[in-house]
Amino acid sequence: MWSRTLKILGFTLLLCPAAYAQDTGTFTLLPKGGIAPFEATCFDNVATAQLLTWKEFQEEEYQSRLGLRLGLQQEEFTLQYDTLRIHMEESTIRYEESLRLRDEELDSLRGIIKKDRKVNLPLIIAASAAAGIAVGVAGVFAISQAVD
Repeated sequence: MWSRTLKILGFTLLLCPAAYAQDTGTFTLLPKGGIAPFEATCFDNVATAQLLTWKEFQEEEYQSRLGLRLGLQQEEFTLQYDTLRIHMEESTIRYEESLRLRDEELDSLRGIIKKDRKVNLPLIIAASAAAGIAVGVAGVFAISQAVD
């Protein structure tokens, strides 16, 4: 019985780190029905194991939650990045299409201007004057015929 108690006490002392505060608690294993030299709270083996592993449990839970939050945040940023990339690609396509249409329009306008430059301006003026004179002569002739 005492050897078992000594084994448990030795094992417990190995697990418990040294405390350097002035008001340190005392840990003692009591046999069933034993008397403690101080006011004490007793835990069974399961409760003691839970107390000893609580810090590790909290660390694991924190790491798990942190991983989940970071994963969610990464997915949100990936979605935002993909959305912006798609928007930029679509805007680039629209911009290139508008430049292509503008260039085509400029080329067609330049072609029209080139065609207009090929026309002989003095010939057009002479032909317009001759046509005006012919219309005038024909009008005078028609009026003189109508009056007679």
